[in-house]
Amino acid sequence: MPDLENPFEETLLRRNRAEPCTVVIFGATGDLTHRKLIPALYNIAACGDLPPQFKVVGFARRDKTDELFRSELEAGNRKNSRQGHNDELWANFSHSIHYHRSEFEDVEGYRALARLLDQFDEERGAPANRLFYLASAPEYFKPILELIREAGLNQGAGGCWARVVCEKPFGKDLQSARTLNEVVAGTFEEADTYRIDHYLGKET
Repeated sequence: MPDLENPFEETLLRRNRAEPCTVVIFGATGDLTHRKLIPALYNIAACGDLPPQFKVVGFARRDKTDELFRSELEAGNRKNSRQGHNDELWANFSHSIHYHRSEFEDVEGYRALARLLDQFDEERGAPANRLFYLASAPEYFKPILELIREAGLNQGAGGCWARVVCEKPFGKDLQSARTLNEVVAGTFEEADTYRIDHYLGKET
């Protein structure tokens, strides 16, 4: 009996295939990036599940080259990757990692970031989704969000989405959390906003 083709198979494959994406990590020289975020992305790469032409941009205040930044991240990945560290896989994965130096409160740094992301899209030949991951100290969340909006980075291009992840304590009390929430709501739609609070649900 001949094999029957599933007419929906290609549609399902297209639906499950990850779209090109750039992840921008604010506070990229910190512990969260080295111990958690980059090893997690590396593990996804090891499973073959990263989208094509995937990019990571580390946004932080210290002076670094791409090469130095990648080397520091490699040291963290060797210690923290659940998949174990593979030199060949890391070499391929690390080519997607770039470093962007700027103060968190300097709008010109965000405009330069916008130009860099546009450059990546030109190299791809099409716009990509953008995820902004706030891994900085919480006191910088407000200026980061405001300057993302001022630089026009909160608007997806060409039908692509732009989303934000706020990691770490979301405000220090109810009032500060509400104030921060207003800034988030003025920058991203609720459906495009993800909050990770280290203390939520933990006993005190």
